[in-house]
Amino acid sequence: MSQLRPEIRPLIEELAQKKGLPPSAIADIEATITSSPYLSNVMVAAIENGSLTHLDTTNEPFQSGHYQQRTGTIHLNTSNFDAKSFDNASARRDNLAVVIGHEAGHALLADASERERYALRYTMGETIRTASHDGTSADLTGPANRYVSFMRRNEAMAELVGMNALASRTAGTDGSFDRAEFLRRADLSTPCVDKGTLAPGITLSPAGIQVIGKQFRTSPAIEAVAACYTDPGASIGQHGDSSYRDTHGTYVMKMAASELSDYAKGTTMHVPTIELDMATLKLDRNRIERAGLDLGGNGRSFSYVDTSNGRREYESVSHTQTQSAAENSHRLDSSAQVQSPAQAFRADSPGHPDQPAFEMFHRAAQADGRWSQTEARNLAAAGLAAVKADPAVGQNLSGVVIGKGADGALNLIGYASPHGPSGPHHHLAVEANTAAQVPAERSLDRVEQLNRQQAQPQAQAQTQAMEGPGQGGPKLTM
Repeated sequence: MSQLRPEIRPLIEELAQKKGLPPSAIADIEATITSSPYLSNVMVAAIENGSLTHLDTTNEPFQSGHYQQRTGTIHLNTSNFDAKSFDNASARRDNLAVVIGHEAGHALLADASERERYALRYTMGETIRTASHDGTSADLTGPANRYVSFMRRNEAMAELVGMNALASRTAGTDGSFDRAEFLRRADLSTPCVDKGTLAPGITLSPAGIQVIGKQFRTSPAIEAVAACYTDPGASIGQHGDSSYRDTHGTYVMKMAASELSDYAKGTTMHVPTIELDMATLKLDRNRIERAGLDLGGNGRSFSYVDTSNGRREYESVSHTQTQSAAENSHRLDSSAQVQSPAQAFRADSPGHPDQPAFEMFHRAAQADGRWSQTEARNLAAAGLAAVKADPAVGQNLSGVVIGKGADGALNLIGYASPHGPSGPHHHLAVEANTAAQVPAERSLDRVEQLNRQQAQPQAQAQTQAMEGPGQGGPKLTM
């Protein structure tokens, strides 16, 4: 067996000083690395570029390991050293080769990952600013799709490194590679080998290594491993039933919310509505929330328009990350938390300008008696959002009634009589049973979006009035 490379020795010695290590951890790690020249080379490359500086263990559930970019640490789950889970020490170390190789692959790609995260934040911010100046919505589908696609390839690349680490360990003392032996041993460690058969599209070199070449983005090897490893996986996240795409979707939502909030705090201009084509992104808001979405604390949410399949549907996602997950070092970036005053102080809050109108709808829904407390609140928020979008009713709301429309459907009706009983009267109807199922938070977020949009022309009018009509000389402009 080869000797441990001197560049790696300090990491092993540091780890050996930690308390609570599984009894076989140091021996298993050292034997795994020294038996795989490929793994040794990858780790040394990551050490030399500064992205790998520590080894550690973790007991966090739903993972075999993770790489923490902030500290340059590969964390290995203690379950990797459980003798009861493997037939023998060799099988345990085979699995460990794939796990360490995977995380070392992430370390080697750390700079590229950071650049991609920066590109996502920058492009989202620029798109929001441009939409603000143009008075349009901000479609963030493009930068989001680029990021999710990159992270899909990133995970595939890391798993490919892990498989190569095992292939290198499988080679005999004479350097020969036994393909059948590799497939037998890889079957327990990667989903890209099933019952001794490689997943479609994976091609091994005579030495058992998947050659990537310089075309990272277009390599058939990357795409093949993405299809068998990244795409089907649904065993990570804070509940252990999320996919990689779900977890990457949480970062997309977090950054979209953060960039919009940061822009809204520093401008008096139009704050654009965010658009996302969730079908193109292959994302689902319920799965994103389940994976653990960090929006800065309980009660916070982020609203957007889903433009999937040509439709425009207002949706929102809420903060769901648990305390334990918030401390989880899976997070490769600790961007500023999202904290929008509009999200903390909404129309159902006492003192909010729209709270009287909300209560008008709420009382009407409660008095009717057909709906639960939750449904009545949903109805009140939906009715308010509808009339806020209609200035004729929203600015002069006189009352709310329950009635049937021409089609027989039960409606929640807001009406305005600015000129008294003699009219004219304006009204706006919302189909009640459907609106009762829309979460109130989603509608209340929509109210705040409308408030921001409607405040912009008012601010411009005030500025023009302060400048004064027809006065000569320079004027103070925004």
